[in-house]
Amino acid sequence: MPHSSDSSDSSFSRSPPPGKQESEDLEKQNAALRKEIKQLTEELKYFTSVLSSHEPLCSVLASGTPSPPEVVYSAHAFHQPHISSPRFQP
Repeated sequence: MPHSSDSSDSSFSRSPPPGKQESEDLEKQNAALRKEIKQLTEELKYFTSVLSSHEPLCSVLASGTPSPPEVVYSAHAFHQPHISSPRFQP
């Protein structure tokens, strides 16, 4: 008589079904990504704060003269005001 697979089959309990393993892997990846997002958000807050502190003291921004040749980027070329959510403010 051929062996049929049922809930009493001992091999069934040795490893989780592929769907469950995939779900667990995705949950681990999700947790890692959430942790990375939290770290990046904190880094964004820090750099935004540093930039805000620097702007009033910046001689390049204060002068009405063109940027010196050693300044590769024009003032505020990198600073974009599109992050207006209070969550991203220092």
